Formats: sequence, C-alpha cells, structure tokens
Amino acid sequence: MKKLRFLLIASGIFLSHFTKAQVQDSVFVMYQRDSAVIPETDPTVLFFQENERLTDAQIAKIAVITRTGKTQKLSVFAKAMFEDYPADIVLADLDNDGRKELVIYSHTGGAHCCDEIFVLKNIGVNKYQHAVRLFGGHTVIDKDKVFEYSFTENFGYFFTCYACGYADTSDEAPIPLTSVKMKYNKGKMSLIPGDAELKSTINDNLAKLCEKPYQAIDPDLMQDEGQRKEVAINLAVYYFSFGKNLLQTQQLFNKYYKYPDAKKVWTAFAQNLQSIRNANGF
Repeated sequence: MKKLRFLLIASGIFLSHFTKAQVQDSVFVMYQRDSAVIPETDPTVLFFQENERLTDAQIAKIAVITRTGKTQKLSVFAKAMFEDYPADIVLADLDNDGRKELVIYSHTGGAHCCDEIFVLKNIGVNKYQHAVRLFGGHTVIDKDKVFEYSFTENFGYFFTCYACGYADTSDEAPIPLTSVKMKYNKGKMSLIPGDAELKSTINDNLAKLCEKPYQAIDPDLMQDEGQRKEVAINLAVYYFSFGKNLLQTQQLFNKYYKYPDAKKVWTAFAQNLQSIRNANGF
C-alpha cells in the first residue's frame, strides 16, 4: 500500500481497478489535507474519474485486438503492457456516436518518461480493436474530450539537459509553444489544424530564437542552454499543425536557423520527428 500511495501522489492518476477499499483509501491520500477535501482540478484525472470504470468482472469478459492484430483478453493485455505500473481503464464515448471507446492510461516508468494512452474502438459485444496510441506526450484530455499532446518529453534532451530550457524574461520573449490538439473520431485521432495566428507566432518565435549569437555546444556536457530545444519544439508544433509537410518544415528551419551546425541540428530534429510518428497514432 505504501508503494501505491507513492505512485498516486507522484503521478496524480486515480487508478481504476483496485478494490473499493483501496480506492477510498487512495482518495483519502490524494485529496485530503487537514480534514478538508480538495477537489481535483487536473482535467485528465477528472476524465478518468468521471467516465465509466470497469470492474474486474467486466475486464475479464473483454477481448482486445492489439496494434499487431493479435487477439487477447484485456486482463492479459493490461498485465503484459503495464506490468510495472497499474493501468487506469475506462469506457468513454470520445466522438459522441453512441458507442463507447475503451481508454487506457498508464505510465511506463523510467527517468522523465512516459505517459501512455491507448484508445480502442468497440467492434462488438465485449470486443475492442486498437485505434490510437499516444506515447510520451504529457497528454491532457479536457472536458470536451480534446487531447492536448506536448512535445516537451520527446525533445527533453535535444542538445541540452531535460530540465534546461530557453530563458528569456524580457517583454519581447518568444511565446511558449509546446503542444498540439487533436480529436478522436471514427477510429482515428485527427489533429486540429493551426490557424494564421499560430503560424505567425511560430515564425516570430523562430526569428527571436535565431537572432541570438551562436552558442556552441559544450564539448564536455554536449549541451547548450535550451535554445536548440526551443527551436525544435516550435518546428514540431508547426509540422503537426500544418499538414505534416516535412519539406515546408525544413524550409522554415532554413529560413531562420543560420548557424554552422544547421545540418546536424536538422538531422537530429528529423530523427526525433520520425520517432514521434512511429510511436503515436496521429
């Protein structure tokens, strides 16, 4: 129970498949302070609290078809995929079509990693098929069932340390951009397109980030102070918000990033981008 309490406090995730007594105890640990109950405000936690939780009996009846096409019991799938950290499992109608999707959350563990969300579509009585996986994105699910996926984890060590970030406290500092939004519909996760204002903000941010004097990578630490990470995250937001066009994204990079290590930085960015695409279903 001590391990469970630590996990709940650390992750902020309310786990669905414990016994009633365990759940009540977990709520007490998470939300009670000096005998006053503190309402939960994290939208993702609320999503899993407010949607239909599955009992052990329900879980035992459900079969799932995995990403690789393999059919197995949900209980077996959950145990294999989330052996080290328990999964939170609910049914929720994500696209308001009257059929509830199976939504699973877990955390993979490890340093600075990683949220993992699966969405499986209903294809029959107690049968669900893999539709979407979101991995490593600090994903937020809001009250309107919009998924907001952040790139901070994916580019955490992009030529810098995980905790390092571009620092600018001036009034003219770049506007922080870290994420894209998407909606689930009919078995697919569709990105919400960016608008003219977002495109203008990204261009403005890149111009400001790339007008600074060239900062070489520290040869011992192989890190800078977060500038390249900030450039990469802005480019990732652009790529996924405006049609996933790699050529246009590279043209944007070339327009602003004029430093001598441009080829090296672009190659690393493109590799990270491919890793995001391989791991996710959007």
